[in-house]
Parts: sequence; structure tokens; C-alpha cells
Amino acid sequence: MKLIIAALKPYKLDEVREALTAIGVRGMMVTEIKGFGSQSGHTEIYRGAEYAVNFVPKVRLEIVVPDGLAEQVADTIRTTARTDKIGDGKIFVLDVEQAVRVRTGETGDDAL
Repeated sequence: MKLIIAALKPYKLDEVREALTAIGVRGMMVTEIKGFGSQSGHTEIYRGAEYAVNFVPKVRLEIVVPDGLAEQVADTIRTTARTDKIGDGKIFVLDVEQAVRVRTGETGDDAL
């Protein structure tokens, strides 16, 4: 099993969720986060005063999938979330040692 963590622009969330559902992803966790990468934040003007925005709002997706689906999920996120502008996000793929469904006690791929 693989854990896919993706940090994306918030307005892309619904489009990414729909694309992942279409390829068979059955669940995901979403968290609102703030961060910065290459863009290192930006400046904005509010009521005539300029101020620095050091952390940019993002959403974090966490999805656990069987090994065979991981590459397709990562590719679907990449193509759907892409805007060709700085700050599109990152995708990380990690190994998952075990998964357990709390309700039934199923383990491994059956728990997904």
C-alpha cells in the first residue's frame, strides 16, 4: 500500500476529488494548511497598506491506495491540479506498512 500526500491550491480540490473518484479512489482525508515553497509567499495591499503573506493557503490530501493504483493516482492529481503557475503544489508517495478498518478489523488492502 502507498500513502499519497499532496499539497494543492484550494480551488483545485473539487476538480481533483472528482477526477480521483472517477479512477476508483474510494476515500481521502483533506486538511486546510498553510505553507510556502519556491514562491516564498507574496505581498498584498489591504486598505492602502502593503503587507507580506509568508504562508500561502493550501489543502493537503492524504490518500492510501493499493500499490498498483499509486502511480495513476499521483498522475491524476498532477494533471488535474496543474495550473502551470508557481505554487501548484507537491506530491509525495510513501510506503504504508499496515492498515486496519476499525469497524470490522479488516487489514491490508481489504481495509481500504
